[in-house]
Amino acid sequence: MFIPISPASPRHPDHAAPGRPRRLILTAAPPLLLLAVPMVLAALYGGRLPDRVHIGNWAIDTTYEPTWRGWTSQPLLGTVMWCEALLVVSFLRYWRLPQVQRGLVAGSFLIGVAVPVSGVLWLPALADAPGAVARPVWHLAVEIAVTAGALALGWAVAGPLPPAPVATAAPPPYAPTMALGPWQRAMFVTSAWSARRLPAAAVLAALTAWAVSNGFGGWQGVALLALLTTFEAAQARTRLQIDGSGVTVSLPWLPVLRRTVPYPRVRFAEAMSAPLPGRYKLDDGEAGWGVVNGKGPVLALSLSDDRWFVYSTREAETAAALVNGWLSRQRQETA
Repeated sequence: MFIPISPASPRHPDHAAPGRPRRLILTAAPPLLLLAVPMVLAALYGGRLPDRVHIGNWAIDTTYEPTWRGWTSQPLLGTVMWCEALLVVSFLRYWRLPQVQRGLVAGSFLIGVAVPVSGVLWLPALADAPGAVARPVWHLAVEIAVTAGALALGWAVAGPLPPAPVATAAPPPYAPTMALGPWQRAMFVTSAWSARRLPAAAVLAALTAWAVSNGFGGWQGVALLALLTTFEAAQARTRLQIDGSGVTVSLPWLPVLRRTVPYPRVRFAEAMSAPLPGRYKLDDGEAGWGVVNGKGPVLALSLSDDRWFVYSTREAETAAALVNGWLSRQRQETA
């Protein structure tokens, strides 16, 4: 007889529950400003704008001159609904991942706070203007500052994440284990290349260059493309290090980006001949995270939140034995 296990059962506890209603509300609320701010601006300045103004999209594009009636008739309600649906569906998709939810709150604040700033800056300058108005240089500085501030504010108001569950049991007997003495120290370092990352980065770089040369969109879109290009190129080479602090993945071409799995979050390690089913990248997914480069052996860490960390390496057996060695010694000492 098959008995389904609910998400909140002891076997699969809901680690993301603390603070989740707060994160959901903060994800859904800011995009409403995309509708509220234009309505307020239209009420304040609508009667003082000329028939034709030098603004193509109320928040970003300023490359052509539509009529004021055309500007106010843009489908803002549809845009808001689309943003809301995208953010809320993404939140529900990552219901058990508070790290991703915090990122969604920051992204929501970016959309809801930073985007309307262009309209707030533009309309007072366009009111009673006899013709096209040149964009003041300080507008760009304010927009960049507000964008950074909106991201930081969203990250902060999302609140602290729930504490990660702690694993205390020793690795199972079948797991490969390297015996470590009380005073022994060991380190494992390897790296991996991804042939797929560089072509993808080249395509993004070409799109960025095209956007810059054609003046496509505002600076936000170009900046996002440039960041994606840099991040994609940096992932062409990754580095794995195992030491006393845990298991760390870093990007040698972008050293500021690194992620560490501390030992209290690891149940055990094993070497697998092929990656587990699921999506494994440097950002979190339902199955876990990590670096998978095609087929081949992987180091797999069973995490305390019922997910996995995986990393493609030919020395997966040695790496797993070292991780289990650290775990066995620490947890035997604790016991």
